[in-house]
Amino acid sequence: MKKELESYKKNMKEQKKKESKGDIVIQKFPLRLTGEERRLVDTLRKEAANLWNDCLDLHWWLYDVYKVWTSASEKKQWYNATTHKLHSQTIQSIIELHEETCKRTRELRAKGEKQWRYPWKYKKFFSVKYKKTAIKLTGKKLRFSNGKQQSPLVIPQPKHIDFHTIKSAEIVWHKDQYWMHIAVEVPKQKQVQGKKDAGCDLGIIHAAVLSDGKSHFIVTGRELRSLQRYRNKKLKEFQKRISRKKLGSNKRQKLILRKRRFLEKMERRIEYLLHSISKMVTDWCVENQILTLYIGTPDGVQRNTKKKKKTRKEIRQQLSNWSFGQLIEKIKYKLKLRGVKVQLVEESYTSGTCPACGEFRKQWNRNFYCQCGAAGHRDVVGAVNILDKSVNKQLTENRELPKIEDTKYRRVLLTPIVPHNGCKGAVA
Repeated sequence: MKKELESYKKNMKEQKKKESKGDIVIQKFPLRLTGEERRLVDTLRKEAANLWNDCLDLHWWLYDVYKVWTSASEKKQWYNATTHKLHSQTIQSIIELHEETCKRTRELRAKGEKQWRYPWKYKKFFSVKYKKTAIKLTGKKLRFSNGKQQSPLVIPQPKHIDFHTIKSAEIVWHKDQYWMHIAVEVPKQKQVQGKKDAGCDLGIIHAAVLSDGKSHFIVTGRELRSLQRYRNKKLKEFQKRISRKKLGSNKRQKLILRKRRFLEKMERRIEYLLHSISKMVTDWCVENQILTLYIGTPDGVQRNTKKKKKTRKEIRQQLSNWSFGQLIEKIKYKLKLRGVKVQLVEESYTSGTCPACGEFRKQWNRNFYCQCGAAGHRDVVGAVNILDKSVNKQLTENRELPKIEDTKYRRVLLTPIVPHNGCKGAVA
């Protein structure tokens, strides 16, 4: 009987996967809550944390006493809507998250990665998760059920989200307010059919430089860099003014609040620029039918800063502002929806090695120059060498340098450029 039930559940899961024709993406928006609604969400997050802590206690108690690992079905028998003031589907989702974390840790430890630990840390607050059955549409408002013992949370329906495409939702605390993360099913995007490879060189002045050996694409990051500099400058001013105020004074608390709001605003702007850059990279890969994108990691740049004693502080400050990790994750996420593979490679000596003669020469500006007479753009040369190093496992010689006429430039701006005096327009 148990085997038949397990086979039935597997068939149902396979049917659901076949029925889902689109991709699942996460839509995020802040929650504007009243005082009563905020207290309700605080209570829900505390109750969700209590459930997570109970799962930890049961997990470790059974292992310490009986040397037995618990399963999701056993935890669901112990904890339900009568033991915790949450919706039954919310309880199940938290239990399934704990089981999934334990399973992933068990697999990694079996492979020899002993640094991974099973869940052990107690939580004071925990994100509240909702499945499709706990979400209903009443008029133009979304109603999130919290079980019989708690009142539901009702929020206006976002105009850009169709209720029928919602798969799940989650309330998350970020910075100084609550956010709603809704998993939405969107139409599946067309997969790339080409078989080309391309290299990508990330930088500070030029956020991303791509090349497939023939065509080259540069996305400038000056707007992103200037925004990060402005953030650091204003943050220094805030810290200086806050340090002059007395501890616990109203003026100090107001300045701290202003600083938090400013950082939140800057974070949203930087997030928009990173999304725009990753979108441009994705569009170029789709247009040129790139199947595999090799991205050079700046690990060597970080190691080399230790050797430069004079400019070590300045370079480290630039690297701390360089959000290459977030950009790589966004590029991976968007290219995965298009069926493009992303591989991270080591990029040492790629920006200074000449493709023609194979000799390395230290470069001091954006223009690449070699003693053999070869010249070009340093970042484009770096992208071409990353591609050559990834495909051929080494840097080869007797290759042509990228031509300037084959290179396209794009820049990302927060606001569109207004045409002046007969200008037809500008690209934002």
